[in-house]
Amino acid sequence: MVRNRKLKDLFQLLISLLALVIVIQVLQMYFFRLDLTSEKRYSLSDNTKELVSHLEKDLYFEVYLSGDLPYGFTKLQKACLEMIDEFSSYSNVNISYSLINPNDVSNPKKRKEFLDQLVSRGLKPINLQEKTTDGSLNQKLVVPGIIVHDREKETSVHLLKSVAGLSSDQNLNHSIEELEFELTSAIRMLQNNIPKEIAFLTGHGELGEYEVADFTASLLQRYEVNRINAKDLNIKKNRYSALVIAQPRKEFSEEDKYQIDQYVMNGGRVMWLVDEVIASMDSLVTKESTMAFFQPLNMEDQLFRYGVRINPDLVMDVQSQLIPVQTALPGQPVKFTPAPWYYSPLLAAPDSHPITRKLNVIKAEFANSIDFVGDNKRIKKQVLLASSEYTRLEKVPKPISLNIVNQKMEASDFPAGPKNIAVLLEGIFPSVFQNRIWKGINKNDFKPESVPTKMIVISDGDVIKNRVRGVGNNRQIEALGYDRYSKSTYGNRNFLLNCVDYLCDDNGWMQLRSREVKLRMLNKTKIRSERLFWQLVNVLLPLILLLVFGLVRFYVRKRKFASSVDSNIA
Repeated sequence: MVRNRKLKDLFQLLISLLALVIVIQVLQMYFFRLDLTSEKRYSLSDNTKELVSHLEKDLYFEVYLSGDLPYGFTKLQKACLEMIDEFSSYSNVNISYSLINPNDVSNPKKRKEFLDQLVSRGLKPINLQEKTTDGSLNQKLVVPGIIVHDREKETSVHLLKSVAGLSSDQNLNHSIEELEFELTSAIRMLQNNIPKEIAFLTGHGELGEYEVADFTASLLQRYEVNRINAKDLNIKKNRYSALVIAQPRKEFSEEDKYQIDQYVMNGGRVMWLVDEVIASMDSLVTKESTMAFFQPLNMEDQLFRYGVRINPDLVMDVQSQLIPVQTALPGQPVKFTPAPWYYSPLLAAPDSHPITRKLNVIKAEFANSIDFVGDNKRIKKQVLLASSEYTRLEKVPKPISLNIVNQKMEASDFPAGPKNIAVLLEGIFPSVFQNRIWKGINKNDFKPESVPTKMIVISDGDVIKNRVRGVGNNRQIEALGYDRYSKSTYGNRNFLLNCVDYLCDDNGWMQLRSREVKLRMLNKTKIRSERLFWQLVNVLLPLILLLVFGLVRFYVRKRKFASSVDSNIA
């Protein structure tokens, strides 16, 4: 009987081992990974899998987010390393990383040289103030960035997002949400031997190269950038992935309109930054008032045909930039007090679209309102930026004076409601020259409607304009969106970069910016008050369970052997 039981146990063991071997063989033949999280935070998009599975060169990640980090940054580091491991799992080349802690350099002089080198390579060290258990503040240097290279080229990735209005925990969570987009953007930049070309239109009084220098420098990290006339657009079909029309001041000829129109008809993408009203803050620097007036550009019919109308008005918004106003009485020392400048609305970026998701507010200046027109079902229209619900529209011509900051205005003075400032149009567009008789139309090449394409219309050219100080060799370019008074930087640059990326994106990469990771916050007050209790639970509970299990097992074995002895005696 005992012999039969042993043979039975041995047979079951062999069957189990055989089943285990079969399962292992099957798992080796079919690669898969399971992600049981509700938001699929550990799953890569199909685009990312396709990208990393067709890499031709090994990739190496230098991760500088290392060392003794606060909890939130440790979480960001862990998510980053897990993402790199995911890349490696799907790749046919070697993808590796190393953790580098800049604080390991003990010599202060060498550490400074090392940090300066990291800054020159595109990383941004930050100083954190961390509260210790006794309530004191501890300052810590952190470099939340990565250098990605393939032994030939390298690019930097700044991991930490900083969105005004979000808490530190929310910004860290947003940084985790953006990881896949940021890392794949870096990989695509390294793999892209022939970058796409972006063209800035010239010939109509558009902003000069120095006035868009900051944005151009950002574009050059991802694209080639050229300045062209309208006639150059269609010399080589599909050469330019996107066209930027930055604040034209002169009327467009019919010939130039035709070139832009046929560029769109052939699938070209356009970012229009157009003012229908001329007004400038520069005029108010030397005098207290200036005149705002309508400046037609002879492109109104073209934009109308595409589905929008830029109105000749000025948007005033309660949610606006603060400017310094001299409020001291005569004979007293100069005193500046911040006051709202209603003609510079601060536009909140909605989370409803990948272009605007989790951006700082965007500063506009003398913006116009935009209306959607027509009922073309083949054109999808979406608002990207709009003023707040407390908006007022001013018709032109109108004098603009700095004295408006001294006027007491109530919410009832802003009854117009939200007004569109930036809109996205996608679909099949009709040509503005369709059914028109014009001698410049080339009947052999003319297209009456476009292939599926997209464009973005922004009713304020100042959104892309950076300030230029000095002239000649003393010229200094200020950062786009930088406010000298508040020492803050608005989200203009990131918004415009996202616009261009979206226009040039044919594979859905921008959708990665819509990824959402739920923030499951811990109650810090409860953690502090119940810290000792949970520490004791975590230490003592496993020991108690182990002791109970041992006693139960001892009792069961004792009864089993006692009954066995009794049956043998009987």
